[in-house]
Amino acid sequence: MIKAFLTTLFLTFFVQLFAQRNVQVKIDGRIEAITIFYTLATRDTLDKKPTPSSYYKDFNAHFEKYKNHKTLNWYRNLETWDSYDLSIIGLFLTNQYPFKLEIPYTGHQLRSSDMTTFLANFNEFYKDCKVEKFIKTHKQEYIKITNFAKKSITESNVLNDVQKFYNKPSNGEILIFADILNNLGNNAIEINDGKLIGKKIFKLAYLQDKNVLQTNETEVKFIPLSNVVIHEVSHLYLNDFIPKYKERLSRKKDLFLTTAKNEVLKETQWKNELDELIVRVCVSKILGEKYGFERELQEVENQSKHFKYFKELNLFFNKYTQNRNKYKNITEFYPEIMNYIETLK
Repeated sequence: MIKAFLTTLFLTFFVQLFAQRNVQVKIDGRIEAITIFYTLATRDTLDKKPTPSSYYKDFNAHFEKYKNHKTLNWYRNLETWDSYDLSIIGLFLTNQYPFKLEIPYTGHQLRSSDMTTFLANFNEFYKDCKVEKFIKTHKQEYIKITNFAKKSITESNVLNDVQKFYNKPSNGEILIFADILNNLGNNAIEINDGKLIGKKIFKLAYLQDKNVLQTNETEVKFIPLSNVVIHEVSHLYLNDFIPKYKERLSRKKDLFLTTAKNEVLKETQWKNELDELIVRVCVSKILGEKYGFERELQEVENQSKHFKYFKELNLFFNKYTQNRNKYKNITEFYPEIMNYIETLK
């Protein structure tokens, strides 16, 4: 009996330790280069600019003379612009200039033009505007930034909290790409690359923190917010739910297309809305377990402004959080979630 208890205790400790330590934070030169291009092309029209830092000051100093480069004007004149997740396509490219596709691209990040046209303009920009020189000049700063970010994540214990909640095995690494010039949003990443099999990957923005003085003279202190890390990692733990029940869920898609303000979204958005709903409910529960019930209520009130059924689903998930002896992991709770969704009207 004691031996079995100690074995279970050891395995639990090992899984949590693995989840906590097996995390990498990187700044990828290809992602950074596309972010530089996107930032220069769009920032004058966006309300949110990059978070102030000495790095952003260097960025302005280097690229000021290139701000009207013809490739940037080409992008500005397109009928449609991409979102801040555009830089993810860097992971599909070769490591060196001139960049071309190395991994087949099946993503949705590039919507403004076809890949061939985009890469032709991006390669021209990369060469003419000396992007490689800028990135190489800041190589040591990138190492310092990523080491600091990894330390802050480890000390927050947040990965253990997520692992404990879902209790799914984590056979690979958690790989975070820091996006210093992005002050807009974060993304989970899925890519069919053999070198990345088993890795949970996401890109985190360097969001401005109103509680911290951030100027063009301060160093980048990349401290990923706990709720952001929980949110993005959760996408990767839960990404098998919708495919598993796609046919049954599609019959209820109208539920997810109506917001709390009775705004009706496009039909194509139902899977994304449902995915976000379930992820954010789980985030609210994890935040409640980590910081207390008041923090969970705060998240519920905030998310209920958009998601019509957020409060109901949050209460339903008490069945999972209060009966963990019944459900070994979140996957075993999937049938209950599906059955509950079918009761909603």
